[in-house]
Amino acid sequence: MSTHKQHYLRSIALHLVLWMFVAIPVTHAQSYTKADSTKIYQLLDQADQEAVTGSLDRAMQYTRRALQLSKEKRMLRGEGFARLKEADIIVQQSDNPKIETHIQDAIKIATLLKDSFMLALANYQYGQCLMYQEEHEQAEKLFHKALALHFEKNVTGYTGLVYNDLGYMFGVQGEFEKQAMWLLKSIRVYEQVQDLSGLATATNNMASVYHNLGKREEAISYTKEAIAMREKIGDITGLATSYANLSLFHRPVSIDSAIRYQEIATKYAEKTGVKAKLVPGYDNMSVLMNMQKKKKEALEYIQKSIVICRELNDKMGLAHKTRWAALLCADMKDTIAGNTYFTESYQLSQQLNNKTLWRDFYGSKSSYYRTLGDYRNAYEELKKFYLYKDSLVNETTQTNIAELETKYETEKKDRSIAALNAEQKIRQLELEKQKAIIAGNKEEAKRKQNEINFLVQSQQLQDLKIKQQNEELEKQLLLTQAKEQKLQLAEKEKSLQTSQLKAQTQLRNTWIIGTLLLLTLVAVLFNRYQLKKKLEQQKELEKIRTDIARDLHDDIGSTLTSISILSKVSQNNLGRDLQKSSAILENITEQSEQIQQAMSDIVWTIRPDNDKLENMVVRMREYVSHTLESKNIDIIFDVDKDILQETIAMEQRRDFFLVFKEAVNNAAKYAQASCVTIRLSRAGNGLQLTVSDNGKGFDTSRTTSSSGLKGMRERAAALGANLQINSQPQQGTTICLQFEPA
Repeated sequence: MSTHKQHYLRSIALHLVLWMFVAIPVTHAQSYTKADSTKIYQLLDQADQEAVTGSLDRAMQYTRRALQLSKEKRMLRGEGFARLKEADIIVQQSDNPKIETHIQDAIKIATLLKDSFMLALANYQYGQCLMYQEEHEQAEKLFHKALALHFEKNVTGYTGLVYNDLGYMFGVQGEFEKQAMWLLKSIRVYEQVQDLSGLATATNNMASVYHNLGKREEAISYTKEAIAMREKIGDITGLATSYANLSLFHRPVSIDSAIRYQEIATKYAEKTGVKAKLVPGYDNMSVLMNMQKKKKEALEYIQKSIVICRELNDKMGLAHKTRWAALLCADMKDTIAGNTYFTESYQLSQQLNNKTLWRDFYGSKSSYYRTLGDYRNAYEELKKFYLYKDSLVNETTQTNIAELETKYETEKKDRSIAALNAEQKIRQLELEKQKAIIAGNKEEAKRKQNEINFLVQSQQLQDLKIKQQNEELEKQLLLTQAKEQKLQLAEKEKSLQTSQLKAQTQLRNTWIIGTLLLLTLVAVLFNRYQLKKKLEQQKELEKIRTDIARDLHDDIGSTLTSISILSKVSQNNLGRDLQKSSAILENITEQSEQIQQAMSDIVWTIRPDNDKLENMVVRMREYVSHTLESKNIDIIFDVDKDILQETIAMEQRRDFFLVFKEAVNNAAKYAQASCVTIRLSRAGNGLQLTVSDNGKGFDTSRTTSSSGLKGMRERAAALGANLQINSQPQQGTTICLQFEPA
């Protein structure tokens, strides 16, 4: 049983226990008591524990007792979860499970109870069953349905579990870029909900991604992270898997390390009591024995794995192991046994139709022929190997995965402007180093130089992780769709010509041709409609990118230019006037903080989870506190509670917040006010923001060169809002903004 599957069982058990304490009222009659509910969920928990250890018959007994008791006590929720548990056990027991009835029963109960969790769980569980049966397209649809029903709106460990399974499924298909994308999403969720077990599973799976890409150091690093987490929570099964992977990753560089890690893995595998956990150990020992030229022992170990894979009906594992056994037989000059194993591996690869399997099969077949001295066939098989290898792992795939990781790391650090901070820190350290040299403190100067070197290297490493845009990918998708449409049209034309040749009467020919032309026209129009929608979406995306680029240029470009100039001035004065250099560095620090705040605002406004006005209010309060409290200005912040659940589109959110910031900033900098009042309320069908101060005010009729008020009016116009600025000298200022959320 896979590690992520065991994590799923433990998660189900936890959720069922929670239901013993949280009851959702229902309208149907019920006769069960709290004691009945506790008993039912205890039985289901026992079933989970038995399933994890492989005792499926006992797990089914507990499940059916829970199902029977739920029916007797008319506890629908218990019956629904028991149906899902029964389906899960059937999947593990059978090669061709039939669980549709169980899933539909659970869906009916979930619909009656309006239980979105149970409904999502049923779709997820059915999708997982189809995934193990290699029906990946249908499985993916069910996974996304489960997310839409509950798991995406209510982010828990289940959300991470579905993301992890999507990554696992794409990895099985050899689509490593999609695998990495979903696994990184899973890691983010597990970190958010502090689910260490799920985080360890997703992290361990990321190691497999890098192993498949040939990046050993990254694979080892991720595996060690997973081991540390699994040791912390005592995950014996997971530790067996991770140490086996660690042995595999060390094999090319140190056989001694590989053997040591494999011995640890075997020790943990034996503790689990699960036969399937012994397979990775046998596989690794087979390879290690082969590396030591002990061919017979190597074949014996892989044959043990083959026996277990046959018992478990693990076709994927069996395809890999029979291929390896064939190579060992070739080394021992046993061509009859070798061909038998290769035939089995070929048949399994045909059944599964997996690119990774075909790549490995042809690579092994080339080695097999080379060992036998048949270089012509070896060359032919090698060409097939490289064909599949190039289609699986190319430069674009590796770059895109690196980009995904960069995005993950950037989001994790709240998109801090590390490069600017590092440059500022380097200049500060250089100044401190010069002071230490002047003071004769060589140790301090050396320490400062080491810090400078570290920061320079860190900045260089970050510069290597270049972000790529998605426009090229979208263009390629559109071109691919266009080619597919042309192929479809060509096929339909061919079908039309065939139908004309076979027609026996003019009337029948006319009817067939008319029908086919109509279908073709509908298909073309439908495809054109889809293409048009795609182009509209692309234009919308380009507009968003243009707006972000404009904000980056307007808000940050000038500040960066200023920082660059100040840096050069500071550098020129560094050896002559330390006091002036320090003042310039303080100015650089202030401008860097402004850039960081501007970048934080841009990132915050484009995140979809900030659509609610409630999140906007939190951001507004943070800015007001940071801007006004430091100047000892009293704040009155009043918000109507009934508008907090309103949503604001991303474009409106950005313009609204920038108008608000400019109003508060003007009050802080120029008004000389002692109190600022902010009110956010409903105005008809829209919202109204009012920012008032008791400061010195100004004459609104005078024409000024201030870009602040001009920027506010431009933002208000983009927002489609009505902006009023009322002020008189010595009578304060009031700014009122009214708009309707999109």
